[in-house]
Amino acid sequence: MIYVKASDQHGRGVFARCDIAADTVLVVFQGPLLRREQVEADSYHLQIGEDLYIGASGGADDYVNHSCEPNAGFRDGLALCALRPIRAGEEITWDYSCAIDEEDFTGFSCACGTPSCRRVIRSFRHLDPITRERLRPWTLPYLRDRYRSPAGQGCI
Repeated sequence: MIYVKASDQHGRGVFARCDIAADTVLVVFQGPLLRREQVEADSYHLQIGEDLYIGASGGADDYVNHSCEPNAGFRDGLALCALRPIRAGEEITWDYSCAIDEEDFTGFSCACGTPSCRRVIRSFRHLDPITRERLRPWTLPYLRDRYRSPAGQGCI
């Protein structure tokens, strides 16, 4: 269903081998569990908690690139699902701000090239409230829980 190949955006990326229906699980992120002090800035990793990360797995999950207009997002835990139908040959992307939530994360330049590109990938907490609310349904569970209102209204 998916494969890794060269990407114009960032070295390698993950692409659809065939047409994929919305809500299809594309890949489940996996790898060794790490604490923040074990994470190297230039390594593949995914923040899954306040001080918890998943390191590189060596699989396709290491190569899914960012987009400010992604076609995939997180639903059940670490499962990345299609947000809409994806065409054969299309690159699979997700919004990296849906996982990052470090107070001291300064961000890095975005090269997605979409019309709504934010130009910088930031921590979820540093996004404007409208963007946070739009992205919240596709964030990892720890962020959905953290940014839920006390009354359970889901407001940020």
